Amino acid sequence: MKQRVLSRSSRRRLALLLALSASSAALPAAAQQACPSVEGAVEGDFTGANATFQSGQEAPREGIFSLALQPAGTVDYLAGARRVKGDGGYGGVLVLRTVLKGRYRLFLSNPVEIELIQNYLPLSLTECRGEQSSYLVTIGEGKVVLQVRGAVVPLIDIAFLKI
Repeated sequence: MKQRVLSRSSRRRLALLLALSASSAALPAAAQQACPSVEGAVEGDFTGANATFQSGQEAPREGIFSLALQPAGTVDYLAGARRVKGDGGYGGVLVLRTVLKGRYRLFLSNPVEIELIQNYLPLSLTECRGEQSSYLVTIGEGKVVLQVRGAVVPLIDIAFLKI
């Protein structure tokens, strides 16, 4: 069997490639960043009377509201990457009927796995740094499906606000 010897430049490229792959493995899949604040809103302020929607209902538009969740095994997810019943905890689906095109900040009262879907495609969420679960998302005009999985409580508050 013939043994192959790498040239000096090939070894350098290989060392650089290994160093880059090792450093990228330490980065989270969804990088956290400082997100812009929402004008006229206090982060995570869910005080006051919020409309409460049941899983499967439609909301007229974005805003601050509560979502009553169901045991995960009973939730039928409408679309997205994982269109199967939930595994454990609580989950739910809410359709936001009319959302204007733009950037939004999404605040959650409790940590959950969340997916936003528009035109049958999942939207990219950027997790924001901070003590409270929040995300940044860019949305086209139209209907948005919000899917929640893995909640440990049967009711969560959501602030879905345009920036």
